[in-house]
Amino acid sequence: MRVSATAAIVKRILHVDLVARAEVLPGSLSVNTSASDLSAVDIADLPVPASDAPIIGMIDSGVNANHPLLRDCVVDAFSVSSWIADGADRHGHGTAVASLLLRGSLEGQIADNDWETPPCRVLSVRVLDEHNQISSFRLAEHEIADAAAALAARGVKVINLSLGDLNGMIVGNRVPSIAAMLDSLSRRLGVVFVVPTGTVAPREYAGTFDAALSADYPKRMLDSAATGLIDPAPAATALTVGALVPSPRALPLGTVPLGRPGWPAPFSRVGPGVGEAVKPELVAPAGTLAQDQESGALLEPNELKVAVADGRLDSSGLITYDFGSSLAAPLVSRIAAVILEKYPDASSNLIRSLILQSTSPAKNTLAVGEKGDTETALERKTRLLLGYGQASSLRSAESGLHDMVLIAEDEIVVDGVHLYAIPVPSAFFEHRRAVRGISICLSFDPPVRARRADYLSNKMNFELLRGIPARDVIDMLLAETRDSFGARVKIPNQRNLKLAEVSKQKRLEMVPSQTVRSWGTNQVGRRVWQTALPRFNDFPNDFLVAVQSQNRWAKTGFLQSYALTVRLWVDERLPPVYEEVRGRIQAAQARARGRARG
Repeated sequence: MRVSATAAIVKRILHVDLVARAEVLPGSLSVNTSASDLSAVDIADLPVPASDAPIIGMIDSGVNANHPLLRDCVVDAFSVSSWIADGADRHGHGTAVASLLLRGSLEGQIADNDWETPPCRVLSVRVLDEHNQISSFRLAEHEIADAAAALAARGVKVINLSLGDLNGMIVGNRVPSIAAMLDSLSRRLGVVFVVPTGTVAPREYAGTFDAALSADYPKRMLDSAATGLIDPAPAATALTVGALVPSPRALPLGTVPLGRPGWPAPFSRVGPGVGEAVKPELVAPAGTLAQDQESGALLEPNELKVAVADGRLDSSGLITYDFGSSLAAPLVSRIAAVILEKYPDASSNLIRSLILQSTSPAKNTLAVGEKGDTETALERKTRLLLGYGQASSLRSAESGLHDMVLIAEDEIVVDGVHLYAIPVPSAFFEHRRAVRGISICLSFDPPVRARRADYLSNKMNFELLRGIPARDVIDMLLAETRDSFGARVKIPNQRNLKLAEVSKQKRLEMVPSQTVRSWGTNQVGRRVWQTALPRFNDFPNDFLVAVQSQNRWAKTGFLQSYALTVRLWVDERLPPVYEEVRGRIQAAQARARGRARG
């Protein structure tokens, strides 16, 4: 008999006296050569980054710069603390993080012996001791601030900080101390911090390890008070990264992985951030756990972990396996390196906005809903776990024939409005059943005050509109401002236009809504059409992206810097969009220059 059955049933069959022999299909129990058996000879002469490749900073336990995976990739490894002698890694965590930052996911490269060229070099500052802890002789905030300043002084724009304070969980709208410091440093130094959500043990939220755990642990995570973000994950301007379940390899019989590929890992912490900001903003693969079907006990098989460089002092191997949200962050920092390679002069706001453009929205396949939940409620629960989606370097900054990324950087006065006209490609009007879409990302770096109820000095948001004259859009959005004494006053417009009364054909709803995304400094809005857009005969057919700044406690006249990126894309069954949009923008720029000369 050929039987398709679970491992538990196969085990029961083996104990039936009438069964003389049982075999599984070839390959289902095969185990690849263990990566930990690799020798230095096996990975000799690996490609190294270019001498002018971007430098990504790392604040961690140091790095073993002579490890074969890292050799000739580390610019320097040092310490700024009088309590730590040098930058050498005496724990192994920093070396593991650096290997992912430089080499990315190792499993496929090891199996094929086909290695990618690292997109960056690493500059490492050691703040953790051999026990992977910051010394108790000095405040962690001071150690990290000194390390970040030292990296920025050497030209670093992106800093990977795979650390977390288990005693600093987010509570209400109170911003933890390291997170508040990162927000101040990010603005003052002009750097991007990439941080993990933090790691939580399933025993802290799961209750009993029953048979349902592998499928419903995300719901248990959402229902628990023990799974909130830990310091510095709530930092408003940092990119906070959650851990994702990877594609599994073959597992032993009777072992069930927790979750499916694309689900949050069972040890990743849950948003939101301060003031309901979307946190984490994005996720990356960082391993998962397994469960024994008979006992329910949790297991940590290597097949579900992430391969990383082994930097432990007592290890003789080159590769080891590990899991945790700290391993997700360097995969996002690596995307920042790809962006810096293309845009070396990019500001911290633009780097963050382009990283957000690399995300793919999570599919709502999680069993987290309750009876009566609306689609909006389900989207919110998924967002608490997965943010705006999974990051990918393949979609970070590149345009193609069927998609293109438009970039703008500017400063906006508080309570001001900026308007951008985006040409709508003709493919968007094609009457074919093919998808087309737009994604808009906004990043800014406001001043912060941890002691205020309003943590951010100002908020920003954006709207996507069509078929409305630009003057009317500005009138509607400038409906409120402040007088010289700081009080709110209404500015009536002559036609009594109200944004709330604009039709859905002209005020285009995006996911998530403006109300949801505007609580954060890293925002993503998406809109997808399955069929053609309607044409307007009496109004312009371009998209209008309206960017608005709303004051909280900034001084009158304060200018807020920001970056806005817009991606237009269509199904490959539709005509290409890149050349058309590029040509129309160039023509508009030429007309503007002509008017300026006139």
